[in-house]
Amino acid sequence: MAVISGILASPITIALFSLVLVALYAHNKAKESYAHRKAARDNGCEPPPQVPSKDPFFGLDVTKKLNKAYQDHRRSELFKEYHDTLGLTYQTTALRKTRIYTIDPDNLRAIFSNIKDWGVQPLRLPPWGPVLGKGVMDSDGTFWRHSRDMVQPLFNRQQISDLASFDIHVSNFLKLIPNDGSTVDMQDLIARLQMDFTLEFLFSESPRCLTSTPDPHAMEFLEAFHFSQSELGRQLQLPILSLLTSNKPLAEAKQIVRNFAVEQVDEAHLRCDNPKEAKKNKYVLADELVKVNKDKVDVQNQLLNAFLAAHDTTATLMTNTVFNLARNPRVYQKLREEVLHLDMQQVNFDELKGLPYLKNVINEALRVTGVVEQTARIALNDTILPTGGGPSGNLPIYVQKGTSSQLNTFSLHRRPEIFGKDVDQFIPERWEGLHPGAWEFMPFINGPRVW
Repeated sequence: MAVISGILASPITIALFSLVLVALYAHNKAKESYAHRKAARDNGCEPPPQVPSKDPFFGLDVTKKLNKAYQDHRRSELFKEYHDTLGLTYQTTALRKTRIYTIDPDNLRAIFSNIKDWGVQPLRLPPWGPVLGKGVMDSDGTFWRHSRDMVQPLFNRQQISDLASFDIHVSNFLKLIPNDGSTVDMQDLIARLQMDFTLEFLFSESPRCLTSTPDPHAMEFLEAFHFSQSELGRQLQLPILSLLTSNKPLAEAKQIVRNFAVEQVDEAHLRCDNPKEAKKNKYVLADELVKVNKDKVDVQNQLLNAFLAAHDTTATLMTNTVFNLARNPRVYQKLREEVLHLDMQQVNFDELKGLPYLKNVINEALRVTGVVEQTARIALNDTILPTGGGPSGNLPIYVQKGTSSQLNTFSLHRRPEIFGKDVDQFIPERWEGLHPGAWEFMPFINGPRVW
């Protein structure tokens, strides 16, 4: 036995064993590569145009350029430059990873309507899971369907059309807007308005962000959540950051967010055990979830995922709309004239929906200053995109499992052949008679799942 052990431990044996493992790995990769090439050839596929790189092996120069654009807050402008130069679909290879960027409606339909072959979990769950847990925003398959069913009431018409639930928060909001024409930070006020309503709807109590006595515990949660959201967004776009850096502030923020969710779910259980504590005729998502789901951690995860989906997009849309109106007084005046005839004490959801110029203003704000400027899906299986390949850009593209596809709505919504030559200008009137296809205008993303 000692002789055998000595032979196995000898440098020559270790070297030979290592060579065998390398040879097996190389053989399997070559076999896999041949299978992919054959599948692509059999389906008449060609790769899309490639972003030029001085480093064809690792694409470090492309990675550096993308990182700098992200840090300079001009990521979308760079992607649009590539689309203008290379076409509706192109790809990059950086750090041995291929990413396909497309704003072609046929490809977008193939990606976002097919949740069997395209998903988000491998992209989102690793960075987001420690904060949000597994839920509707970062899962696929059966678990995603379970999560969707859990939070679906958040988005039904009855809840979003109940304007009365906004009254107290809107009143507090209006009190903070000066009447003397002085400058005010509307972005901050709108964010606080949305926080008050969203947290009340999800967790029963408003943090009173628009008052002089905000709840310090809730404010700590909001600050930690926003910090986590910013850091995780950077990691999602630049995954190497999470590997190369240690982030103690992020770890502390994660703990604050998770502790808040634990406390809110515990309070929801107390309200359900003691009906006198529950607020009558008021829908609270946490209370509804604990009635049907006894897994406290799952409920915490679903609520945090719902909070991410609910609070940020609405506040961003409102802020962007005000931003554009402030810079376009003609549009502001025209919109004001349309809404002046409304009885603001009795206005309802259907009346607001029936204001054509308001709808055009919102659509134009979504087009020019998007709420979701960048989103991605990852191929869960080997699959094929219908177009964008080859020199002419009209051949199908073979996509290997694990390849990500990126959609930049900043570029999608600036296609002059759809929206006109003045795509960079804020002109709500362009929507009079303009009816872009479902895959040409995607402010909140289309398909079975949003964002």
